[in-house]
Amino acid sequence: MTSARLYMRENISSITWPSTADGEYARQYLLPMMDDPQKYIKNVYNTQLMIAKVDDVIIPITISDFHIQNTYTCSPYSHYVSYGGFEEVKHLNNPPVEALIKLIMRPAAWYFRSTELDKVVYVNNYLLSTNLYPSIDVDQLEALSEALPKWFPDRVIVFRSVDTHKNPHVHEALQKNNYEMVLSRQVWYMDPVESSHTRQYKEDMRVLRRYGYEITNGKTLTDEELRRALHLYNLLYLEKYSYYNPQFTFEFMKLARDKEILHLRALKRDGQINAVMGFFIRNGVMTQPLFGYDTGLPQEKGLYRLLTLITLQEGIKRNLLVHASGGVGKFKKVRGGRSVIEYNAVYYKHLPIKRWRPWQLIRAISKYAIPYFQKNDF
Repeated sequence: MTSARLYMRENISSITWPSTADGEYARQYLLPMMDDPQKYIKNVYNTQLMIAKVDDVIIPITISDFHIQNTYTCSPYSHYVSYGGFEEVKHLNNPPVEALIKLIMRPAAWYFRSTELDKVVYVNNYLLSTNLYPSIDVDQLEALSEALPKWFPDRVIVFRSVDTHKNPHVHEALQKNNYEMVLSRQVWYMDPVESSHTRQYKEDMRVLRRYGYEITNGKTLTDEELRRALHLYNLLYLEKYSYYNPQFTFEFMKLARDKEILHLRALKRDGQINAVMGFFIRNGVMTQPLFGYDTGLPQEKGLYRLLTLITLQEGIKRNLLVHASGGVGKFKKVRGGRSVIEYNAVYYKHLPIKRWRPWQLIRAISKYAIPYFQKNDF
């Protein structure tokens, strides 16, 4: 009979880690973080990391309480209000609409804080922008869904990174267990072999040859080069996009290099690293939560497109589907990317109705936002 068990700092020494690739990855990644997640991701505040084990499947769980600077990967308030509501609107390039949305968001922000939007349990949360699912069957999902409200009777349960493209059975099983599908974002999948036949791929190859970048395996990076790689990530994901993205620390980068929780690749020229990406693999899919380049260099150097190119090359080499995360949809589309809506699967039926309402409001807004995202290739 399938059963689920919960582990935290106090009893983690009693866990038997599965002798699988996913089990070993989870051990290398999660064990160091359980004592102090902030040592590795700076803007993870008021957050405890736990582990659910269902048969031989490891699922990380985070419990957070509100903090105004929390990364969006552990805070629905940061996701929907601070980042999505106040920062993302600038990409609309429409000042009147931007001003109107911000005007609406101010009372909404007060409402979400007063109704404890952040009092949640995030399930399958590695504290990264994209959380790939391991091989998990319907019975295991049902056992986990049954256990979670008993473990956390005062919190909303949220499965992150649910979509219908790669793991439709996860989406279907959670819906059958009374989870509501609430918009998270639009994401892009790329079949590397198909992408390699596009005109843009061939042009990207010419750019790589023109500038003569060396592709460096991250296992060989020195500590100084790791610091440079982290700086490049910060330039793109924090300074250009948002400080609500995960703020990785140097300790995280060392963990990535030394334990290969991310496979790092760097673009180096004249002894200098100008771009970096880091990916991990699960269940036939790869995704790249670490992406960065020197934003001060001229755009014609094409560093973002070259990072995408080496990502696709890694996918071809390993026969993997690429989960290309969200954003810059038009760029990904011309390289063969296909969009899909990603959801937060939310369960709140064990709570008072007042705790349902903020999520019902977000779900109602989602019905209007999803067609807009799809139309504009966000």
